[in-house]
Amino acid sequence: MSSTNNSTNVYGGDEINAVVLDPGSYNTRLGYAGDDFPKVVVSSYYGIHENGNNKKNNKKLFGESIGVPRSNFDIKPIMKDSEIIDWDAATEQYSYYFNSILKIDFKEQPILITEPVWTDNKYRQKFVETFYETFSFPALYLAKAPTCVSFQQGRPNCLVVDLGHDSVSVTPVIDGICLLKNSMKTNYGGRFLDDQIKDLIKSKENLKVEGTYKIKSKTPVIYPNEAKYELRDLPENITESFDEFQKNKIWHEFKESVLEVPDRKLTTLNPKQAQSLKEFYSQDTYKRLFEFPTGQSLELGRERFELAESIFDPQITKFNDESLSKKYPPNSGELSIKSKYDDYRPLKRIRKAESNQSTPQPGNEETSESKSEVRGLSKLITHTLSSIDIDLRASVAHNIIVTGGVSLIPQLTERLYNELSNSNPGLKIRLHAVGNSSERVNQAWIGGSVLASLGTFHQMWVSKEEYEEAGPERILNQRFR
Repeated sequence: MSSTNNSTNVYGGDEINAVVLDPGSYNTRLGYAGDDFPKVVVSSYYGIHENGNNKKNNKKLFGESIGVPRSNFDIKPIMKDSEIIDWDAATEQYSYYFNSILKIDFKEQPILITEPVWTDNKYRQKFVETFYETFSFPALYLAKAPTCVSFQQGRPNCLVVDLGHDSVSVTPVIDGICLLKNSMKTNYGGRFLDDQIKDLIKSKENLKVEGTYKIKSKTPVIYPNEAKYELRDLPENITESFDEFQKNKIWHEFKESVLEVPDRKLTTLNPKQAQSLKEFYSQDTYKRLFEFPTGQSLELGRERFELAESIFDPQITKFNDESLSKKYPPNSGELSIKSKYDDYRPLKRIRKAESNQSTPQPGNEETSESKSEVRGLSKLITHTLSSIDIDLRASVAHNIIVTGGVSLIPQLTERLYNELSNSNPGLKIRLHAVGNSSERVNQAWIGGSVLASLGTFHQMWVSKEEYEEAGPERILNQRFR
């Protein structure tokens, strides 16, 4: 790292080894800029052992160690909706991995941190101040996650469709800058699918679901035969949060191994067509078995397609459990992001009185009904495309990047391409989805790694002195874009 006589240091991209942090709702990723993959991928949860009334003695545990059953051991989330909700646990987790695994030299290595587009200035200010106060990094940079994805793909103009655990977001990126006013987000993501799976399994009588940690031995049987298994001897007072955390792993595995997106819509007003679709996806060729930790195997046919269809039509299935239903009120994806500096402004030009563009303008559909409309994935993307400046629309539609763990569900990109092509006949739709599953789920981190390792990126780092001198408003709105 080089320094000058000025009060602020200049960091040369080729001379330093920056740290990249990508906090997510399900997993958090840490590593060094320039690497192909993160060094650490850890759960965004922590375990805390309640040690009497003195909370200062309560030690937080992270990573694999939170999967070990203990008495009075609670599992709590650090993140929600890609935002930190437990700051003490977050800084303790980062500090643990910075010191014990990455062995960072804080005074010599700046850090790049990814963030979602919907964070407000108050949250961002707390984030930056917490990092400057807790750690001794010489400088940091907040990068929008969609910008990082666009760099990973080498596409400065694109539409980033991120299907994450807590949310599904659609963000246009122009010249590496996110168009905040055109971005959209719903909560019909991985957690929504997990809850639907949980609801389906609860509705099956005599289907026993126990966490893997409880099972000592089992005899494989096929449901509706009764489960035959033996439980382990476990510590007393296993908490409900620990048991729920272990069961969530089952829903996650179920989602990854069983779900498949149908190649056509399952919802239709024609009763005959609806019946034929039901029979088609109930054929033996479409059936799959899923074995639960108790040894019971459940055969699923049409249900596994209906669950996956909820990504495109969130209202296709109704929750039997009212408490789960209340978690997902109707969501149209509209975001209210306010910033004085946020968006691309097109060059002044002479416009024709009429346009031949086939994609409808959003103004035509913005009625009081559409505000409460539930938008699935295809509608979300189509609405975003229609809201973008007409000069950018074609290039963005040609560079739609699909990322996030939920996007790995089989046949999702094929179905998405067909629906977008049908609903946007005037645009040439082109989807880009990385084939490597590890790369797909770590795409934002990899983009941050590419960005922070560029030699020209040295001018982007913001030191604590510069932050205090220029003030948070100027730094957050003009530097961290």
